[in-house]
Amino acid sequence: MHASFTVSAVASVFAATASAAPLETPYLLSAAHADFLTQLEEVAGTPGQVGGAARNAVNLLGTHIEAEERAVLPSLGLLGAVTEGKAVAGSLPALASLQAELPLLIDGQVEAIGALAELYAAGDAGDAGGWPEVSRLAERIIWHEMSDAEFLYPAAILIGSTARAAEVDASESQSDPGPLYGRDPIPMMGLGNPHPLDAPQ
Repeated sequence: MHASFTVSAVASVFAATASAAPLETPYLLSAAHADFLTQLEEVAGTPGQVGGAARNAVNLLGTHIEAEERAVLPSLGLLGAVTEGKAVAGSLPALASLQAELPLLIDGQVEAIGALAELYAAGDAGDAGGWPEVSRLAERIIWHEMSDAEFLYPAAILIGSTARAAEVDASESQSDPGPLYGRDPIPMMGLGNPHPLDAPQ
């Protein structure tokens, strides 16, 4: 039973990756985010300090995840095309906005991690011996968010830079060829410039 579940999970990962549109958040990341938010919302329904901390974490993390899935994570869907050297011309405006939005995303992430740290502390010191499962959930989400900032954000920026460079290379290769011997050819044996730039074509 366990082996068939593992095979099914691996097959669905490859199918989801292959079918993802270029500028969509990769399924595995959006599924992890949805799972974290669902678990936090369940905890937010509990009364007391733990529930209050969870509600705050849901609000801040939910807002941060929306921004992240809009601005950063879709560019990761271009990874396959970029590594294969394919043009991704239609996606360049979205990639350009990433650099502008990144400082705001990091600020939102810091706020969300702060709320998760409060949830961790509330779960650790909760009534009747604490809520260790809540503390573990908060810790898992904190590690996930930190790995996003450490690996996924730089990867998204690198993908954007590579895509822009490929687009520039593609546009330069489609431009008209220059003179045969370069922009300023060397005169040939006193004949002057064999390819004057201002000569009628």
